[in-house]
Amino acid sequence: MPRPGSARRPQVVQWAQERGEVGGVMAAHQQLTALLRAEGCDVRYVDTGSASRALRSLPALRRRSLHIFHITRLWRSTVMAPLFALLPGRTLLVLHSGSTDRQLAAQSAPRAALTRLGLRAFDEIWAVSGSIRDPLPPGLQRRVTVVRFPVAPMPSPDPSARRDPHALSVATNAGQWYYHADLAVEAVRRVREEWPDARLRILAYGDDGADMARLREQVAGLDWVELSFDAGADEVASVLARSGVFLRPTSWDGDSLIVREALAAGARVVASDTCPRAAGVELAALDAAATAQAVLRGGRTSDGAGLAEQTMEEAARAALGRL
Repeated sequence: MPRPGSARRPQVVQWAQERGEVGGVMAAHQQLTALLRAEGCDVRYVDTGSASRALRSLPALRRRSLHIFHITRLWRSTVMAPLFALLPGRTLLVLHSGSTDRQLAAQSAPRAALTRLGLRAFDEIWAVSGSIRDPLPPGLQRRVTVVRFPVAPMPSPDPSARRDPHALSVATNAGQWYYHADLAVEAVRRVREEWPDARLRILAYGDDGADMARLREQVAGLDWVELSFDAGADEVASVLARSGVFLRPTSWDGDSLIVREALAAGARVVASDTCPRAAGVELAALDAAATAQAVLRGGRTSDGAGLAEQTMEEAARAALGRL
């Protein structure tokens, strides 16, 4: 039986893969859910990773609802736009991927026009960096709020763990090419010419398919590389607590959650200069030589320009106030 008054409370509906792959998007919406529930919000999921689970969720939706749709692939906004245009309540689209501008640029003119029309179905758009908002037409930009992920406290690592300045780590979603784990391996190979004790920990997650098989083959026999798959939160916290340097050589980032977690854990972060980066991140060109030099000599430090100070939680509160 519903609690007294629960039917009158606004409902927050997360349209996301509730049981999806481990990674930044899932961590972001789970953390937002936890924060809103702690404030007494009624937060539910329409699990976009399962058509049957999604359909079972729809009858429970209330008229006074805030719908938050999380995506990395822009085409999904076009497919879902007709539904979101009809939903009662207020609708939000969250653009997580730093590749959004390239996805839009790669579309044919008719397809891009359809995408822009679909984006207008949403009352608000959240982007995780200014570089995602800026390529959109001015009429759409006015709907965009640049937000950052809420960074939850990391689990406490083993108190006996000590940070090793020559321990490096990197994360990759399923070994996909745009995470450039191979570049990280080559960069650490170069670093080892000056730091022969340097080691690399690869934190892989997602789909354990062909790309992961290629990555495992690449590092097989390298005794200075350790690869783990779908590590839990405690293990990730322990790796970041021990890492001297966390590497982020990606070409598709928005505002990476694990970058912020690594900074919060006290690690240096050396990341590609392909998008806005959190304040304190050391920047390098997206190649192995430049990454290695930034590790060894230090890179130009980001001031955080292009990223937001407003968290998703704060933006959600503001959106709830507009219901």
